[in-house]
Amino acid sequence: MKFYTEQGNYDIVGNNLPVFFIRDVMKFSDMVHSLKPSPVTNKQDPNRFFDFFSNIPEATHMITRLWTDLGTPLGYQYINGSSVHGFKWINNKGEVTYVKYSWVSKQGEKNMSSEEVSIQQSKDWQHATVSLFNNIKEGNHPQWNLYVQMIKPEDIHNFDFWPLDATKDWPADKINKVKIATMTLNRNPVNYFQEVESIAFSRGSLIPGVESSEDRLLQGRLFSYFDTHLHRLGPNYLQIDVNEPKNKAVNYNSDSYLSARNDDFLHADINYQSSNKVSLAENTDYRYSKSTLKNVTIMQQSISKTNDFAQAGEFYRSLSKVDQDHLIANLSGDLGQVTDKNIQKKMVTYFYRADKDYGMRVAQALGFGMKDFVDP
Repeated sequence: MKFYTEQGNYDIVGNNLPVFFIRDVMKFSDMVHSLKPSPVTNKQDPNRFFDFFSNIPEATHMITRLWTDLGTPLGYQYINGSSVHGFKWINNKGEVTYVKYSWVSKQGEKNMSSEEVSIQQSKDWQHATVSLFNNIKEGNHPQWNLYVQMIKPEDIHNFDFWPLDATKDWPADKINKVKIATMTLNRNPVNYFQEVESIAFSRGSLIPGVESSEDRLLQGRLFSYFDTHLHRLGPNYLQIDVNEPKNKAVNYNSDSYLSARNDDFLHADINYQSSNKVSLAENTDYRYSKSTLKNVTIMQQSISKTNDFAQAGEFYRSLSKVDQDHLIANLSGDLGQVTDKNIQKKMVTYFYRADKDYGMRVAQALGFGMKDFVDP
C-alpha cells in the first residue's frame, strides 16, 4: 500500500501471511535461490528447497501456514495482509512505540484445495487477477480493514518470543489489534503497465514519525528494494507518475537516465545544499528518535529467544480437521518428492516439535514409523 501523504510517500509492504521463512537477512538470497528453478533443470524442485529448509528450523512456522490452503487463495480480494516486520512510531515528544500492521479482508479469507487448484489452473491460471478485475468492474469494490498492534519499548521483552523476529506473529490475545482505517479498491487500472508494473514499493519508503525497527531481516530489506527499483525502473523511478509524491519534492536528486527534474531548481547552476545563493535550508523539525546505548557489544550471533516451533504448533491446533488434512496432504505431496530420506526425517522432527500429532501424521504419510527415528 502506497500512502501519498503531505510529507512524502509512505509504503506499507508485506505478505498475505503474517510471518516469514527466515530471520537472518544474510540467508535471504540463499532462500530465494532454493525456491527458484534449478540452474541445471530450470524447474522448481522440492529436493532443493527442503534441503535448505531442513537447516532452517525457524521456517517451520511459515511452512506450516503456507502449505495450508492459505497458499492457494481463491482471489486477491480474499487474502489478508501483514507488514510481517515491526516498525516504530515516533510522537512529537520523541517517544517510541513498536507497531505491526495487518490488513483483514472484509470479503473473508477464501482458498482452494489442491484438487480445486488443479481444475482451475487447467482452465485459467490467471484466475486471481480475473476475479479481482471483474469484481471491481461490476461495482463489488473489495475492502480491507487496517489494524495496528502496538508495544511499548519497556514491554518488548515480556513475551516468550522476540517481537522483532519476522518468523513470529504478534498474537491478538496478547497484543490488541486496533482498527485505524479501511481501504477500498474502487477502480481498475486504465493502463496496467503504467499504473501497476511501474509502481515501486519499499520498506524503506518512510515518512517523519515512522522508523524501521531493529528487526534484523528488515534492516537488510531496507536496502534491497531500492536496489531492485534502480535495476527494474532506472535511477529516476521516483519521477514516474505513480511513484511521485503529490507535494513537490524539495531536493537535488537529478540527472542520469530519464531525468526530468532540472527545471524544478530555483537556480540552474545550484544543485547542492548548503549554498549562499539559494534560500533552501534543511528542515530541522524531524529527526530520528534518540537511542541511548550503554555497555554495548556489537556481534553476530543468534537472538536469545528463538522459540522456533511454538507458534507453528499453535497455528496447527487452531486449524479445522479439514484444514489439517489438507496441510498434511500438501506437505507430504511435496516432501514425498524428496529423494533424501534424511531430509524428510529432519523436516518431520521439526513438525513433531511443533505438535506431536502434526509430526506423526506427516511421518505416516511419508511411510515412516517410530523405528525410523530411533537410533540403532
